[in-house]
Amino acid sequence: MVSPSSPYLLESLNPDGFLALRQEGEPHPAPEDFLCEYANPVAEALLEEHLPGKCLFAARPELARAGLAWGQVLATGVAHTCVLETRRGQVTRQVRARAARVEKGLLAVWLTDVTESERFVRETAYFEERMLSFVECMPDPFFALDAQCRFFYVNGATERLLGKRRQALMGRTLAQEYIEGPGSRLRAQVRQVLTTSLPVDFEECFHGLAFRATAVPMGHGVLVYLRDVTDLKRVRERGHG
Repeated sequence: MVSPSSPYLLESLNPDGFLALRQEGEPHPAPEDFLCEYANPVAEALLEEHLPGKCLFAARPELARAGLAWGQVLATGVAHTCVLETRRGQVTRQVRARAARVEKGLLAVWLTDVTESERFVRETAYFEERMLSFVECMPDPFFALDAQCRFFYVNGATERLLGKRRQALMGRTLAQEYIEGPGSRLRAQVRQVLTTSLPVDFEECFHGLAFRATAVPMGHGVLVYLRDVTDLKRVRERGHG
């Protein structure tokens, strides 16, 4: 129970965890530990520990890696945010800790459980990495353009099509690097996607090759996929000959 005169009355109602920590021991290069003066119910539930009157790192050693950063917060007054791991048995959780100096030697730390969001970020990053590996290995050209039609991603097949390494293409515009020939529609179709934000499918000719092209909007840019259909087109033309 928090008394009405407690300076932590509002924090007792905070949906995030809150700790008031007093540095223990010499502050340089980091306090040896932090004595918990107050922990709201959410913090105690999150850390699964009754903390007031205890030294935080002694009670939860896995949090000690924040000691140096929190010592800097006390020394400089500059707030600090990091993600810490807490462990109980086989359960590991990620907790975002935002620390700020309240007064000399006293630290306020707000705790938010970000386990699910951190897992989502990791899984998304893994998925993107796998997708990027797949795109890189594709036999067909695939590239991404920003709103000014500048290359910001090309796969290996695009390098071979344009005859340049990606380092030379990055930041260059489609008009600078893609010299249109008879029957080419790529640049006009890309501009249409940027204007309408609608995907388009069309046929494209380049260096005597026939492509089935797809351009789709992506944020403030366009993704372009070119599928080589030269052989298929020749077979069809022979069939109609």
